[in-house]
Amino acid sequence: MAGGMYVECTASAIQALVLFKKLYLGHRKNEIHNCITNVVRFIEDKQMPDGSWYGSWGICFTYGTWFALGGLAAAGKTNKNCLAIRRGVEFLLKSQRDDGGWGESYASCPNEKYIPLEGNRSNLAERDPTPLHKAAKLLINSQMEDGDFPQQAGNYWILHEELHYMQNCISLSSVGEKLK
Repeated sequence: MAGGMYVECTASAIQALVLFKKLYLGHRKNEIHNCITNVVRFIEDKQMPDGSWYGSWGICFTYGTWFALGGLAAAGKTNKNCLAIRRGVEFLLKSQRDDGGWGESYASCPNEKYIPLEGNRSNLAERDPTPLHKAAKLLINSQMEDGDFPQQAGNYWILHEELHYMQNCISLSSVGEKLK
């Protein structure tokens, strides 16, 4: 990735390394253990004073916190053994809207401070899951023999290689969540 380290990418890498360890017992065991230990420390160090994490690839603190907590949990951290998880959960509980969802303003990104949506509302509404099932089926069926996904052409605000990487990560994450 060009441009630096991001909580979202780092947390996703932890999840991938933990899965790799389960599938390939003993392969580069010490290197993987050391890497996970170091990147857990990176994620813990990036936590904001309010318990959230800044998300660079989405809006913004709710998104970053979602990734950070997933990465820490994959590394074996729990509410009982990790202050960062307790603080992250507390942030999510405090920012939960009255309707039960979460709603964060796009203004959080440029201000680098959590700003809720106006009107104490969340970003979610009651939805029919059929389109999500249809989308997951398309993603599963579009994966190519080499494991990659077809790339889309267009004008992008980020480098093509970064977009290619992100599209594959989002595709794989979506399929993984659907299969749970």
